[in-house]
Amino acid sequence: ADDAMAHARCDVVVVAAAARGGLSRHRSTRARPRAPARLARVGRDAVKTTRAMAVGKPGDEFDASRGALTRAVPTPSTKRIVKQLREELERCVAEEDFARCAEVRDKLLDADPKARHERAMALAIEEERYADAARARDEIRAIEAAEDALERAPSRSSCVTRGIRVDVEAVYQRLRSAPASNAFFHTYTVTITNENNDADAVQLLSRSWLITDGQGRCETVKGAGVIGQQPTLRKGQSFTYASACPLRTPRGTMEGFYRFVEFTVSEHDENELVPRDEFDAEISTFGLDATSDD
Repeated sequence: ADDAMAHARCDVVVVAAAARGGLSRHRSTRARPRAPARLARVGRDAVKTTRAMAVGKPGDEFDASRGALTRAVPTPSTKRIVKQLREELERCVAEEDFARCAEVRDKLLDADPKARHERAMALAIEEERYADAARARDEIRAIEAAEDALERAPSRSSCVTRGIRVDVEAVYQRLRSAPASNAFFHTYTVTITNENNDADAVQLLSRSWLITDGQGRCETVKGAGVIGQQPTLRKGQSFTYASACPLRTPRGTMEGFYRFVEFTVSEHDENELVPRDEFDAEISTFGLDATSDD
């Protein structure tokens, strides 16, 4: 296991150097420690699997449009899955269950776009395909920049889904917070406007929130309606409500969706609404930031 960890550290050093732009055109002559036979088999299989998944056959041109290398910013739900897989991978290493390590590692590569690009870059460096490695490095930098922007998500968001506009603004409540006890209290105001021209009215049925704190811990909150109501909005009407969210870290994010049902006016009675399709209206990500100057 010690040899395996040393081997992994070598890969990390190579990846980190490439990410900083230090791509050497000469293969390192430093001898790598030999891994145990079981881990060596895992490593060979991993290289085959990852090469096929990420960069194709040796000699293929790097294609950033491939599904495995498509740039994608990890969402909070993706981060939660990645975090769970990393914890499971650590347990497998501690238990020296190398076959399981390979399975979890492959799942991690599937779930984490940044990890896929890091592995692709390491393979490209190993095979002296430096142009491919540089492209992978650029993808990693782009993902990191987008992740940083997400962590500093603005306290406002606006999104329109099928004519339903959802505007949100969050405010940190200093007087109701206790930073020394890791208690950070935020309120947010939501305005929902019916701009849907294809339906005579819509009704909000339920809500679903994904709350992520600064340490990547996620919580899902679901329920019927909002603040005990299931408002019906005709064309042009709006509904505004306020709620609150406590966090254990200074920063976090919220996102989610509202479930709506569309209505049309009955042909026999203009006061009667006939239900049609149900759909989800997105609540785009907004930040909860106790460190903001706002």
